[in-house]
Amino acid sequence: MTSPAGRRSGGVFARALRAEIAHLARSRWDQVLLVVMPLALLGAVTAMLFQGVVRDAPVAVVDQDHSAFSRAAIRNMQSSPGLRVVAQPPDLQATWPLMRAGRIYSVAYIPKGIERNAFRQSDALIVYYNGAFQTVGALASTAQTLALAEAAAPMILERARAAGLPAAEVNPPAVQVTLLGNPQLSFELFLGGLIAPGVLHLLMACAAVMGVGRELRGGSLMAWSARMDGRLAAALAGKLTPYVVVFTLWGLAWIAWLCGWRGWGVEGSLAMLAAGLVALMAVTAALSALLVALTGDMDVTFSATAIYAGAAIAFSNGTLPLNHGPVFSQVWSAILPFTHYLRLQSQQMVLGSDLAASLPSLLILAGVALAAFALAVPLAHRLARRAPKAEDLSLELPPRSFGGAFLGGFAGIFKHRPLSSTLLLAVVAYAFYYPLAYAGQTPVKLPLAIVDQDDSALSRRLVREIAATQALDPVAIVRSPDEAERMMRNGRVDAVLNIPSRFEASLVHGDPKGVGLYLNGAYLVRVTAMGKALAGAAAAAAEHALTPVSEAARLAERAPSVVQRPLYNTAEGYGSYAVPAVSAIILQQTLLLGAALFAGLRRETGAQPLALRGFLGLWTALTTVGCLSSLFYFGFVFWFQDYPRMGDLAGVLLATPIFAAGVSALGLAIGSLFDRHERAMQILVGTSVPLFFLGGAAWPLFLMPQPLAWLAHLSPSTSAIQAFVKLNAAGARIPEVAPELLTLLLLAILFGALAGWRLTRPAQA
Repeated sequence: MTSPAGRRSGGVFARALRAEIAHLARSRWDQVLLVVMPLALLGAVTAMLFQGVVRDAPVAVVDQDHSAFSRAAIRNMQSSPGLRVVAQPPDLQATWPLMRAGRIYSVAYIPKGIERNAFRQSDALIVYYNGAFQTVGALASTAQTLALAEAAAPMILERARAAGLPAAEVNPPAVQVTLLGNPQLSFELFLGGLIAPGVLHLLMACAAVMGVGRELRGGSLMAWSARMDGRLAAALAGKLTPYVVVFTLWGLAWIAWLCGWRGWGVEGSLAMLAAGLVALMAVTAALSALLVALTGDMDVTFSATAIYAGAAIAFSNGTLPLNHGPVFSQVWSAILPFTHYLRLQSQQMVLGSDLAASLPSLLILAGVALAAFALAVPLAHRLARRAPKAEDLSLELPPRSFGGAFLGGFAGIFKHRPLSSTLLLAVVAYAFYYPLAYAGQTPVKLPLAIVDQDDSALSRRLVREIAATQALDPVAIVRSPDEAERMMRNGRVDAVLNIPSRFEASLVHGDPKGVGLYLNGAYLVRVTAMGKALAGAAAAAAEHALTPVSEAARLAERAPSVVQRPLYNTAEGYGSYAVPAVSAIILQQTLLLGAALFAGLRRETGAQPLALRGFLGLWTALTTVGCLSSLFYFGFVFWFQDYPRMGDLAGVLLATPIFAAGVSALGLAIGSLFDRHERAMQILVGTSVPLFFLGGAAWPLFLMPQPLAWLAHLSPSTSAIQAFVKLNAAGARIPEVAPELLTLLLLAILFGALAGWRLTRPAQA
């Protein structure tokens, strides 16, 4: 039988639940956040990744040999589904403008005399690729390398036969790579499984902050607490329940789309996956309530939410692993709830792990949710007893004075904490916070299980070569392939290497068996590093076994090799690729939010409309702030973090004010629509992650549906990412980024006119 106290708590829960649903039914901006934003953002992610794999990447070929071999190599490239040969310049110098402008992602260089002099000198075939856009550049380079190798195979066979040697004796054993859970190397499964839950996590956090923080209006929870009979635990639970339910349903809808309609399937337990999603939304709601109760300030809470939830994907181990990153990154990653959900999702959706392997992640999420909620309740009681505090939100500017509005804009930024924290403090904080996720630059010592069925001197040497690599760490040597696969599916290792029986004997006798490498398909960033490391280790081990076959060894040494050389990111660092592109989003979102907060504060406090000169003064002030922030990043921050920078200073100085003008105008126009300044954070924070991926750095624009690519260019960040990466990293000249600069200029004019119309209308008063 339920106690009277329990019945009263149940009544309060139901009353708070009904009150929140009634509020959501009449609040259009909350409806936008709960319905329109998830639909639009998930729809954009769906369309963006629909193709799934990289196809038709534009590349070039410099053919100075003009031989049967070079013609065969070009035919192979043209027939490769991953490549599109768009240019055949006469020399390398003619390809660099194409590379800097982003018209090609890699170029294969075939030197003169490579066919005639093959096996007589050590000429190399070279594939250069754009490391500043690493995802497409590396894949295009690999496809061109395979095309060259396939064309060279008949030539190698012919020379080997002429020398009276089996062709196998001049080649190392092949490495057969298999991706468990994602054999197609699909970015739809990889990025879709990463972006969608990350976006929902961030939207959920913003919705819950506004839901709880709404009761702070006037500075106290006292009135709401009285209406709920002082039972804040039941009241908070009732208030947060609609948000948990709505965003859980969106998450389940995404899983149904990706795993059901798109056919990727759920390899493990759907029930465990759904439970993890519910736990993620519950812990997000509880943390939002805790932050509101702890700070007593919605603006501060939104800033904290943007820090922990906005960068959750970067610190989740979903892209670059953090096992050898800074201690802060590893600890922060372990604290963030999204890290544990993503691990659970990868195990159950992609790998088919045992339930016991995912149970710790689920228990962590549930435990943190309960602990955060339990801590939020007494803090909310304490906050409810505080007297309301008066806030001066006024933001009047001289309406007809350019100089007065310009100076008043700066004064307003320093006067109001939401503006200064967004436009100044957040810019500086993110400059040092976000790069910590990628400080490791490359994957290091990823755990590997080895199935050694040969137990020979060569297999043991291969293990030693693997241990000597930077990327791999053989943590377990087992006899059973099933045991090793189970270790990978349960997350104990990232890869499995299978060395077959008679491996050494077959290599020495000219009929080499390949080794099998099984990789975790849930984390595609690690795949390339592990594959390259193992191929190098296998070649080094095989070289020792081939030494007795002196003629074969000499022939192999003189065989033409294919060398891959990254441009603009020579160390192939993931941070050097990701952070410069993300910086454009950081600069846009901080300026966009700041400008929207400025306009929202003016509307909220009934400030009088500006004349044209006053508007131009305010716009110029915000543009100046954006320029200073951008130059701070492109100058000091990129130098301090040692990222590619200032390749073309004149282009950077030209692009920066155009970009800042467009973003600040867009922020003013959007902010003028909001009834409360907090709406800027509530609505706009969740757009950051999709806008980055729509910028074409991680997933190229040429693979997106054309209408979506056109819409993506309505965000200044799309052209800014392309322009600033090319200018800073590749040293592109102004004519080579002219399309991006023209787009930014048109957006600045369009958004400037729209913002001017909104802020000078009498209705704005």
